[in-house]
Amino acid sequence: DFMARIPVFGPFLFEEQPPRTTTGPVVVEGIQDLDQLATVRWEESVIITRKSGGTELEQLVAGEEVTVVAAGDVEAGVNLADLGRDDVRVDGEMVTIRLPEPEILSVSLDEDETRVYDRDFGLLNVRPDDALVEEARAAAVDRIEETARDEDILDEAGQNAENSIRAFVTSLGFEEVRFE
Repeated sequence: DFMARIPVFGPFLFEEQPPRTTTGPVVVEGIQDLDQLATVRWEESVIITRKSGGTELEQLVAGEEVTVVAAGDVEAGVNLADLGRDDVRVDGEMVTIRLPEPEILSVSLDEDETRVYDRDFGLLNVRPDDALVEEARAAAVDRIEETARDEDILDEAGQNAENSIRAFVTSLGFEEVRFE
């Protein structure tokens, strides 16, 4: 190509260069704008049983037992709004970032999939205890979160956050992104 051989008119004049942000504060603001970056969504099902009525005799007469089958979701990621100016350093073509620790962003039950599976009443109990069902649902949310943590959701969220932020920062024109 003739134009490429001419130094003044070669690729530098006609080739479009990607825009690059060279200051740390601008990179920080761009990352902060991503806000809460949810990088992992975990789905889990659990079975929870709750009882009321005290002793075995009290349970037999006036107690209640409820079994709830619950399905829920856990989202984990990093809260990029917590990123400060000191957490990003720009050195030429390299950016070094200290991301906030990954955290659980939300835990919720899937209402379409969560239901009371079984309910047993004592001999004299004629009125269901809705508070017992709510207690079982709350326990299900806790168990779903605990299971996700046991399965290392936070490690996965941290790794996925690094990959996402690396892609974002390199799209700004930087060559290398490191994490501390």
